[in-house]
Amino acid sequence: MVHFVLPDEHALDAYANEIDATETGAYAVSLAAIEAIAGLVAVRRASTLTGADWYIAPTGTNSEDLENCIRLEVSGINAGASSDIRRRLREKLIQAAHGASNLPAIAAVVGFKALEVAIAPLGVSG
Repeated sequence: MVHFVLPDEHALDAYANEIDATETGAYAVSLAAIEAIAGLVAVRRASTLTGADWYIAPTGTNSEDLENCIRLEVSGINAGASSDIRRRLREKLIQAAHGASNLPAIAAVVGFKALEVAIAPLGVSG
């Protein structure tokens, strides 16, 4: 269960772009979920073409040493049901698999309407 403060007018104005708001929200929710479930935190953003958005690792991991990190690919969807979230999760796992990196990967999809977060390691479909 997550508790949060409803955004005020300034916050709503700052995230008036639905695509950006969905992306930013998905990052926040998925990173919080990964930390709660696996004790992994964001170390740094991933480079383009790595098949991921973030590098995650246990707390205290040096951000310069990515060798012990895991790639995290994130997506968010505003509408749809659990089946749509699972479909997007499969797509994100494929994206991570084709990334220009040999590091292990996890995909996370946040379904805002369905109030779900689906998470799977590479090689396991959701």
